[in-house]
Amino acid sequence: MRKVRVDEAVGMILAHDITEIIPGKKKDVAFRKGQRIEKNDVKKLLDLGKTYVYVFDGKEEGIHEDEAAVRIAKAMINEHMDYDPPKEGRVSIRSKIDGLFYVDKRMLLRINLVEGVLFTTLPNRHPVKRNDVIAATRIVPLYIDEKSLKQVERMGKKGVMRIQPFVKAKVGLVVTGSEIFLGRVEDGSPVVEEKIKKMGCEILEKRVVPDNVALIKGSIVELFDKGAEIVVTTGGLSVDPDDVTKEAIEASGAKILFYGTPIFPGAMFLLASYGERYILGAPACIYYNKNTAFDIIFARILAGERFEKLDKKDIASLSYGGLCYNCESCHYPICYFGKGM
Repeated sequence: MRKVRVDEAVGMILAHDITEIIPGKKKDVAFRKGQRIEKNDVKKLLDLGKTYVYVFDGKEEGIHEDEAAVRIAKAMINEHMDYDPPKEGRVSIRSKIDGLFYVDKRMLLRINLVEGVLFTTLPNRHPVKRNDVIAATRIVPLYIDEKSLKQVERMGKKGVMRIQPFVKAKVGLVVTGSEIFLGRVEDGSPVVEEKIKKMGCEILEKRVVPDNVALIKGSIVELFDKGAEIVVTTGGLSVDPDDVTKEAIEASGAKILFYGTPIFPGAMFLLASYGERYILGAPACIYYNKNTAFDIIFARILAGERFEKLDKKDIASLSYGGLCYNCESCHYPICYFGKGM
């Protein structure tokens, strides 16, 4: 590969992609690697700001950016991932499923410390849908030595990232509140139902009950008996004397794993275990805040995470990235909320 002036490159084979950028309108490949440069290409190349180009000149030294990026991508993916063909030296990696994305941040750092290698991913615990781009890679500049490339491939085989598929659970929903039960206040739980269904889960049954320990407890137990894998309760978790949902959950025989999280909104969120199954106590803010602690913990449970052995430090770590900015136009999960630890 050698560097030549554009006006002297006619008839030669281009050794790299050349990108055309029109601000705000276009960014695409104008000339592709392997293309023979014709006389009428010279003006276009000059218009793109190219005084010089790289052309092939005998035997290539090292691995070209396209081949290198493909090899890195192949080393990183598993059965739940696939990759796009290289474009402008970059290869994007996509999810083949709906699930929760995990990345080993220490290994990711080690990969990017290899000279010439660039590998970037979504943040840890990012919910993804089928066909979402989860990572991308390329090398700089155009070629990389075989030794460095093999080093990255070995690291990739150790497992840098994974996607845990979401379980499509049967969910029982218990809406608490005497004001809702008596019809004094409109039932806002359809927004909760939508959240549950959006995650691919089935609502086994929904019950609306007053602020009564025995009735809330009975609904929880009966829903589990009917086959619910998760029970979600809504409301009744503040310090108001009428709020008895926490007491009712305890009365069901469930073990409170934590009550109160450093995630806003959703600070009064509760999680309890009922044998191998979970009760998610969503505070009333779930009715009017688009995303809360419920969304973060629900996704992790559906991805198979277990919470029985969490300690205070684990819960405290949720504080990093736990503040929702309540943007006027919400793009969650494409933001920092819930991605800190």
